[in-house]
Amino acid sequence: MESLATWVGRWNALNARARFAIGAVALLAILASAAYGIVLHPARSPLFASPLYPGQLAEIEEQLAAWNVPFTPIDRNVIVADGSRNRLLLRLALAGLPHEHVADSAEALAGIGVLTPQSVVEAQTRVGLAGDIERALRGMRGVRDARVIIAPARRASFADESATPATASVRIRSIDGMQIDANEARGIRRFVAASVSALSPQRVTLLDDGGHAFDAVANAGDAAGARLQKTLQSALDRAFGAGSTIVRVVEERDPATRSVSTLTRAPYGAAALSERTTSESYRKGALGYDRASAQRERGLAQRRVRESFPAGVLRQRDVAVLVDARRIADLGAIRSLVRAAAGIDTRRGDRLVVEALPFTQAPHIARDGWWLAYGAIVPLLPSLVALIAGLLVLRAMRSPFRWAARTALRAMRSRPCAREIGGYAPTELRGALRDEPPHAAAAMMSALPAATVAAVLELYPPEERAAILRNMARTRSPLVPSAEEFF
Repeated sequence: MESLATWVGRWNALNARARFAIGAVALLAILASAAYGIVLHPARSPLFASPLYPGQLAEIEEQLAAWNVPFTPIDRNVIVADGSRNRLLLRLALAGLPHEHVADSAEALAGIGVLTPQSVVEAQTRVGLAGDIERALRGMRGVRDARVIIAPARRASFADESATPATASVRIRSIDGMQIDANEARGIRRFVAASVSALSPQRVTLLDDGGHAFDAVANAGDAAGARLQKTLQSALDRAFGAGSTIVRVVEERDPATRSVSTLTRAPYGAAALSERTTSESYRKGALGYDRASAQRERGLAQRRVRESFPAGVLRQRDVAVLVDARRIADLGAIRSLVRAAAGIDTRRGDRLVVEALPFTQAPHIARDGWWLAYGAIVPLLPSLVALIAGLLVLRAMRSPFRWAARTALRAMRSRPCAREIGGYAPTELRGALRDEPPHAAAAMMSALPAATVAAVLELYPPEERAAILRNMARTRSPLVPSAEEFF
């Protein structure tokens, strides 16, 4: 490996044009690395056109982090890549995010003052209380959004009027594929009733987006089917692995209340209920024919049973199980397990279908050590290229930079000396500069008055005078040659 002095000597041996070409190539390399960095990191812009509330911003950041989407949080918004902005807005809209902002009690009562009318204070208190309940219901399992309307109790103003108790209406928007059963609906009613003064759970109306009550018979049947489907799905996932099966349960229930009466008749003892006998005889002498019949009735026991069936009685249950053919081959075990867990009754008309189909699976990305190293190195490539190019340029231009630094340092050191010797005669100055090289003498004399410099230069020989004048006239570093020198 050649020494550093050899490289410096080669650099100094180059002419001005070669040095300029090398510097231009290094500059182009730096610009190319910067352009590559700009292309690798595309333009970014705010995700939402209007600022978000703190609660909405927290929801968006949590969802983007769950989707593994790169973003940069800013004041009341997030910054994402321009190319993925529309796609992210569509996914967030399908997910129901961000939720509509609802004012809580602190925000609703923030503008209340001493002179605020009592009616306005009560209205704002109801708005803040409804907002607190809505935010609490949004955090429940299976609830995507909620709306609460509170009607306060009203006292009777006149003798012919009656007091009106407090009521509340709650509209629940559930997450797709999840149902709220009767127990959860009861819990929501109790929660809302406990949050509002003088409100009983019976006066809380709970509806879904379609206007159906959650405690209706149909919804109760759907909730029971959803629970059974969840139970079967969890059992199959534990037994055969998550994603290997898909379970769907459909139940048909009787929406009306029925009453059935059954009459049962049974004889006393083991004999038949009725008995009939017939006898015939022929008289030969009298030429006659006799026939006799007898019937005997015995006592019987009658029993009438009346049964009442409430609305929601299960009529038929259908269970379908889709199995990934690539992962499971034993369909008999799944069929037996589902039949026992779901309570399939063929006499009732229940049906069980188990089919094996190849599932569509996304390609699996093996995130091993090489993948992690690739993800860590690729974003740093533009910076590494720029750093290496800068180091190469500095190494190539080290000699001119060193010369410029030495020249500047000598000029700074010579200025105080030049001010000190400015009052001496030209002959004394020539004697003081006798042993100084031309560039040092030029640096010292550059700070003296022009008349003194001319008188001192007259005392130098022609060759030294010309060298001093060349150094005094050079105002630029060889790192950036002049146009005349280059061309």
